[in-house]
Amino acid sequence: MKIFIRNPLFFFMTAIALLFTVTCVEETYILNNNNNNDDGITYGPVNLGDKLNVAGEQVWMPNYNTGKVSQMLLKFEGDRTVDIIVEVVEDDGEGNLSSSVESVGSGKIEKGILSFKVEAMDDSNLLDSDDLLLHCFNEWYYDEENIKNIAMTPNVKGNIITLVSLYKDDSGTIPAEGIIREGFSGTNDSLTGGYIYYIYVKKKCRITAGEVKNDGLKYKFNELNLSLEAGWNTILKSEKYTTTGDSSYSMEVKNPSIKWVMQKIKSN
Repeated sequence: MKIFIRNPLFFFMTAIALLFTVTCVEETYILNNNNNNDDGITYGPVNLGDKLNVAGEQVWMPNYNTGKVSQMLLKFEGDRTVDIIVEVVEDDGEGNLSSSVESVGSGKIEKGILSFKVEAMDDSNLLDSDDLLLHCFNEWYYDEENIKNIAMTPNVKGNIITLVSLYKDDSGTIPAEGIIREGFSGTNDSLTGGYIYYIYVKKKCRITAGEVKNDGLKYKFNELNLSLEAGWNTILKSEKYTTTGDSSYSMEVKNPSIKWVMQKIKSN
């Protein structure tokens, strides 16, 4: 089964429309990317060790019937079985590559509260360094001249996880939902959203990339400089949009206290 996950900023276009319709954006569903960590948000550890253990986290669902950023989420109070998956690349020995999805952990949502565990990652579930860079940082991989723009020092294996809920409903079908951590903050003329990657690397490494921009399309991917420890790390990806049509993107090793959100995905 191949799983397709919608853009983690699951209703960003709706939120962008709010910039033109809402005169004052309330900030109770917050992401504020402040390098000084003095933005009033609680920050957790970014290096999490070989095993990942998350417990006691409230899950939220998107609310499409609102005109306020502060009301974009509704508290989820149901139950789910959760599977933790990674994408792996396989070589048949003749240069032909294929990808598949493998389970690396499990968890549950009970009365809206999420818990899950991922044990130490096996080499068979890790991507080679170049596949990892393409998988996680593809927007930075090439520059404007189509020249490789990103580097990892040293080259190490790794992967990122995706949380998926599969369940049978009354009709007997099996809908799929993805569970991610994301948040927003806004002003009258801009909106910033972000989400958290949980990334595993086998050894300590640094990932760097130059700025990538397109003045005509008015977007910019800021420089990368990510120092990762062996084991699990959290990376915050931020996206900022303005009413002038400009957009900018960045990634940092951070772990702000933003919410776990469950959204519909599709599979085939």
